[in-house]
Amino acid sequence: MKNPKLGAISLFIAASFYGLYGILSRLISSSFGNFSQNWTRNLIVLVIILFVIAFRKIKILSIRKKDVKWIVIWFLTGSWITVLTFIGFNNLQIGMTYLVLYSSMILSGFISGKVFFGEKLNHMKYVSLALSFVGLFIIYKFSISSEQIIFVALVLISGFMTGVWNTISKKFSDNYSNNQLVMMDAANSVVAAFLGSMLFREAFPLNVSAVKWFWVFIYAVVQTINVGLIVYGFKNLEAQIGSIILPVEIIFATLFSFLIFGEYPQFTTILGGLLIFSGAILPNISQYKLVRKGT
Repeated sequence: MKNPKLGAISLFIAASFYGLYGILSRLISSSFGNFSQNWTRNLIVLVIILFVIAFRKIKILSIRKKDVKWIVIWFLTGSWITVLTFIGFNNLQIGMTYLVLYSSMILSGFISGKVFFGEKLNHMKYVSLALSFVGLFIIYKFSISSEQIIFVALVLISGFMTGVWNTISKKFSDNYSNNQLVMMDAANSVVAAFLGSMLFREAFPLNVSAVKWFWVFIYAVVQTINVGLIVYGFKNLEAQIGSIILPVEIIFATLFSFLIFGEYPQFTTILGGLLIFSGAILPNISQYKLVRKGT
């Protein structure tokens, strides 16, 4: 039985963990290349989740034939998200990257909800969508030069892939444990990132300090938990509603930046964050009332 309340809570927690990704990336800095940091981190995730599976004696199930095409889509979209986003952050303003990424992700989530799950838009979703986009545009203002168009396009693709990756797991997540899905995602990411490092001849860094390795490990732990939360959250919520919740990450990222780096948020960031948060909770309040009314 679906539990929208727990699904929403899972995605709000996931958004808070997503807010740590930028912080952890900055703490790791340029000690690793994008591909080497990606496959190394996911290898640690794989070891962690295999230990959890062995300790809890969780049975690994064979992939059902009907799930293969959906899992392939999940793998293909998930493999390149980090790489494309990394390219965007290194060639565009951070604000521009976030706005393009989240705008594309939200639209992709709504399209996925419609195409794959037959979800319908209602007045509450329209209001939530408007609040989220207004909040994003208030926080992030930018102009695009001709040299940046290619990088904007890559971030748009990354956002679209993120929206599909977030939602498509609904097609098969009921058939496997969360731990198995985390394991599958990590294994796929290790292979994809390692092949990417070989393709682009990215050398593995040998002189990395213990502190940097510590942050890579923490990043891996956070990712292990977060993938499970994303899968569980979308399993219990409509894809469209879940896609509106995740941009709340901006609020947590701003808070963590203030606490860790002493970066004070501007008034526009606070205002935009409140609008995004309002957009995230409105459809969930509406859905919770419907659930209570039906019980």
